[in-house]
Amino acid sequence: MKGRDTDAAHGLPLDDPSIDATDAGAREAIGRQWQERATAELRVASMFSVIAREVFENGADATVMRLVARAVSDEVRHAEICRLLATRYLGRDVAWPPPGPVPLPNHGTAPDGLRPTLHITAMCCINETLASAWLETCRADATTPLSRAALRELLADDVDHARIGWAHLASSVATPDVRSKIAGWLPRLLEASMLPWLTGAGADGYAGFPAHGVPSSATTREVVKSTAREVILVGFEQLGVDTSSAHAWMQAHAA
Repeated sequence: MKGRDTDAAHGLPLDDPSIDATDAGAREAIGRQWQERATAELRVASMFSVIAREVFENGADATVMRLVARAVSDEVRHAEICRLLATRYLGRDVAWPPPGPVPLPNHGTAPDGLRPTLHITAMCCINETLASAWLETCRADATTPLSRAALRELLADDVDHARIGWAHLASSVATPDVRSKIAGWLPRLLEASMLPWLTGAGADGYAGFPAHGVPSSATTREVVKSTAREVILVGFEQLGVDTSSAHAWMQAHAA
């Protein structure tokens, strides 16, 4: 544990006095948020491990292979960072996240050859692009040195993780036929990626603790919706993917 903590803590100002000056009740709530993030980051690592295997089995651009392979260890490190922040805020040791299932959709009705691209599209083009925008907003609103430093680490990696999907769809592996098939799956991919963000943002009116990297529910929902409209769907369109069904889903479920 000590070695892992030392690696993850490198460069993080864990002695941040602003945390000690925060109300005990707020520290408890903030710490629990970071603890939940640690578990979420480890689940993302598990999903990237499956995607990495699929990439190596089915082929991909060399840059995509490199970034996917690195993403697994990146996300494990993210879990360590979030656990350390939870420990610091809670003032007690927080256990490493427990093992759990890999929450990656099977897409059972898709052709076998299409599933890896669907996984990369959902995980990287959609979810990691959303995560990057959300983390950028979290860091912009954060004022405490520890939360800003941690968010900087998470954001730097997630931007690269989003690039995996866009690079894959721009490569020769994603033929016009593949992109055409992806278009029909976009509503399901958006739903699977966006609804956890929208419904897991906390109760309506949740104010969060923006200074500590914990945004309000309203901020999270707005970032997710605007990023989907202004970045993700635009990105698909620039790659020649028909987004008409995706826009219809957005209008019905995320207007």
